Amino acid sequence: MTRSATVKNKEDSLIYLYLNEDHLEIEHKNNNTKELVSFSSIYGVLYQDDLHEITIHLASSFDPNSLSEIPDNPDLNNLRPKQVQWVQRTLTYIAADDHLCSMAAELKTQCLPHQTTFASTPIFVILNPTSGQQLAEKHFKDTVKPMLMTAGFQTVEKVLTESNGRTRGIAESIGKRLSSYTTPPIIVAMGGDGTLHEVINGLADAEGALSEHVRFRLGVIPAGSGNAFAIGLGIESIEHATLKIIHAKQEKPFYLMDVRFGRATQDTEWSHHVVYDKMERPIRLLVVMSWGFHAQIVSKSRYLRYFMGNQRFSLVAMFLLKFLQQYEGEVVLKQVKQYDSVNEAWPDSVQEEMVLGTDKRFTYFIASKQHSLEKGFKIAPHASSLQKDIDIVTLRDVNAETLTNASIGAFQGGKHIASSQVDYFKANELLLRVPYKTELCLDGEIHNLSAKGIIHLKVIESSTDRCQFTVFV
Repeated sequence: MTRSATVKNKEDSLIYLYLNEDHLEIEHKNNNTKELVSFSSIYGVLYQDDLHEITIHLASSFDPNSLSEIPDNPDLNNLRPKQVQWVQRTLTYIAADDHLCSMAAELKTQCLPHQTTFASTPIFVILNPTSGQQLAEKHFKDTVKPMLMTAGFQTVEKVLTESNGRTRGIAESIGKRLSSYTTPPIIVAMGGDGTLHEVINGLADAEGALSEHVRFRLGVIPAGSGNAFAIGLGIESIEHATLKIIHAKQEKPFYLMDVRFGRATQDTEWSHHVVYDKMERPIRLLVVMSWGFHAQIVSKSRYLRYFMGNQRFSLVAMFLLKFLQQYEGEVVLKQVKQYDSVNEAWPDSVQEEMVLGTDKRFTYFIASKQHSLEKGFKIAPHASSLQKDIDIVTLRDVNAETLTNASIGAFQGGKHIASSQVDYFKANELLLRVPYKTELCLDGEIHNLSAKGIIHLKVIESSTDRCQFTVFV
């Protein structure tokens, strides 16, 4: 095993390459400078024996927020973080000793430990061409597919989404085919949270047609206006997401929120007397259910999507703050604990049930599986799709100033949960009952809840007896 080699670049400068524990060290002999390249940023290593030449493909990041100063007067306009910038590079060197071939083989083994399976592993990229700024197809052509092919994958099939919920059916049909493959394929959702919602629900729908156990290996590439699931996994960009699929360092199971609608047969202890509607097919949430202020932001910004991008949310929020409404309803939380804002800790014990009654109205209400609903907005800072609970954040009967301060705190790493005005819970199950017709946001889509209607959420595992879901993290 050779861990070092002497090479020359195209300018004929002498360079020393050394494989360290988790990075490639590049030492330029002519000016005594060093560059450290993390193995996790390398997605391709090609050694051409006839030319005695190595080509290294990598994607690395630069965080402009590390250079930004904290504003003296933070507000909702100057707290949003800048996008982390990712750059692809290609390094080419020619051997200057006899060790480069052996070192190249070791570098490839270190950077791409699963390379021997790439050629036999099909990848289906379910791509939404209208998501975000409608650049997903360009990113697939220019970035995603070239990176995957450079790494060694040979079958990368693009499948376009369709409107009016038909994407769910497309994902279901792909899911039904997976049992015929010897090597479990990788399913990539390339779009926003809405696309991912359809893909996961569609794959789960395929369970009934499966005759044997199937593994759904899920990759998430953020290309939409809402990418909360990807943010929750620490994914910063399209390049970063593709690297996670290539390196496959970890694949973990995740949890969803199962949704049911119904009505109570009596008013006293109503949560124990609910008759549920028959649903054509299940609804499984992977990001958020919201009601009140947040749901109204989503509802009223829908029509500005292609004109303003994510800036539309700030504009609509400012408008809603000027005409702030309160919302009547009652919430029951089960297997619940409440965050102690004084001691900044969760209690050890769990309550069987907790009722948030009608004594106060709700200004803000979210039930989330993700800590951030947009980059930097850490509204439920302890939430995770990898944990078996639902995080609930509420503000009740507060004014615009209090709600604004809480939002600023969310942009400051989740400081708002230290406020006595913010109630933060973890629960396994919740029921919301409203006296009047209202709008709910379910993973970015607006649904109506009728007067005296009930929505019931329960955390569930994504995997079942017949299908195992894992996501690249």
